[in-house]
Amino acid sequence: MIYDYVECNAYSYASEDDDLWLAFYRKAFPTMVETYVNRDDIERQLQGRDRVIILSNRRKVFIDEKKIRHDWPNILLEYISNDVTGTPGWIEKDLSIDYLAYAFVPARRIHLYPWLLLKSAWREFGQEWKSTFRNIPAKNYGRKGEPNYTTWSVAVPFDELERGIAHQFRVQVPF
Repeated sequence: MIYDYVECNAYSYASEDDDLWLAFYRKAFPTMVETYVNRDDIERQLQGRDRVIILSNRRKVFIDEKKIRHDWPNILLEYISNDVTGTPGWIEKDLSIDYLAYAFVPARRIHLYPWLLLKSAWREFGQEWKSTFRNIPAKNYGRKGEPNYTTWSVAVPFDELERGIAHQFRVQVPF
């Protein structure tokens, strides 16, 4: 199956599921006093900052949000954004965020991953995951309706991803 990136991205930014996000963030961040989305701010989008949460101590938490139409047993980690230009995917970028939030709308379930630990797990296990699990192409269409490049992601099962993240909690430094 080939996915249309533009269609998937438009779905991800649609606001009809904002109640799901808000309920989740109230539970995940009990001291949250305010939240807002950055759907139209291109500079913040390039940094991965889809949402800002402001806590009662005025600390800002930056979150990259992914929203999926189906309930899958894995998440997609995008490692190539554009296969023609070689642009890295979001998991390869040095995003300015604290968390990645991945919502499965039909199940009304959201997974929240600490960004730095997720990135460390990707550095350690990314090649293994790409060779072990399914690589998913998403066609991106040009103005004439023809595919002009493909975005590539790997479907990593939750338990494998969480094992990789948990592994990052123990860092052994030689003396």
